[in-house]
Amino acid sequence: MMQGIENYPGRKLHEIGPYIGKVRPFLARQLVNDHSRPCQWIWDPFCGSGTIPLEAKLQGRHVIASDVNPYACILTKAKLHAPESEATCIPQVAMLASIAKKGAKKTDDLNPDWVREFFHKKTLNETKVLVRECLKRRWYFLAGCLLGILHHQRPGFLSYPASHLVPYLRDKLFPRDQYPEAYEYRDPIPRLNAKIKRMLATPLPRCTTRYRILQKSVLDRYLPPRSIDAIITSPPYMNALDYARDNRLRLWFLGVEDFRAVKGREIGKISTFKSEMTIALRAMTNALKPGGACVLVLGDVARANRSYDVASMVLDIINSSGKALILENHWSDAIPDRRRSRRSGRATQHERVMVFRRPQRRGL
Repeated sequence: MMQGIENYPGRKLHEIGPYIGKVRPFLARQLVNDHSRPCQWIWDPFCGSGTIPLEAKLQGRHVIASDVNPYACILTKAKLHAPESEATCIPQVAMLASIAKKGAKKTDDLNPDWVREFFHKKTLNETKVLVRECLKRRWYFLAGCLLGILHHQRPGFLSYPASHLVPYLRDKLFPRDQYPEAYEYRDPIPRLNAKIKRMLATPLPRCTTRYRILQKSVLDRYLPPRSIDAIITSPPYMNALDYARDNRLRLWFLGVEDFRAVKGREIGKISTFKSEMTIALRAMTNALKPGGACVLVLGDVARANRSYDVASMVLDIINSSGKALILENHWSDAIPDRRRSRRSGRATQHERVMVFRRPQRRGL
């Protein structure tokens, strides 16, 4: 029997950074366990925050994870590059502390107004230097920890009082004249150390599996034919979640000046979902070995005047393509309110799991 979500090593890494529409870790763990074997290659072409890739690594699978969103790729790298213990990070953070203080003094003041309104000037400049240095040194775990504490209303975070999942200031809830301490300088280093400690509170197991994280769109068809043992992924929840806009502040720290540059490459518009998913499913089928499973976690979309059955749309696409994939199983779960970014009930309310299998026949 699989261990519960509360009890296994590495579980805290799922909390390294917020991300809308995340797959539940327990579901990801179950799907990896049920549809692949140790040392097989799993591909997640819509990896998001890296929930499925992390669970695959923890269960001894090789992983290829990809996403067009740079923040998604950094979160996934942070989880898969996490050290086994806090001790590994001590010299790295000590080096960063020295660099941040010096580098922040040389940082120009050309930060856009919408970013500056979230931070004390000194905090902003030091955090910019820290993220930049982590990326330059490929210290992805530390970069992920920094982005994970970027904005919130709690004292352990770096911004002025703000929402956690999507960046909005809460200056009306916390007026500056009544909460002056909330608008003072926040030193990133002790907060980074505290975040590291939380993430590595449970020692990680030693993993010898291989993994690759690619900032690519599945539409580019970048994997060789029949190279993947299983595909387990959750395609974007079309028009219900805005992965670029809602992560715009974190994307800015990663060098994306305008989040719309990322948004333009995402699959998810209702008007283009069918055509883009047709291409995506063709690429996924092409990469899958005969007999391999393709598991899709799909979100239905409910609008004010219309509902979209995404699972049926995907099934129609597959059936119209000559049944290169065969539906083997499917089920539906309600999404708890705490996992929605919009709680009006007009966005995604259910996620449907569909398990397909590529037949063993030649020529498919």
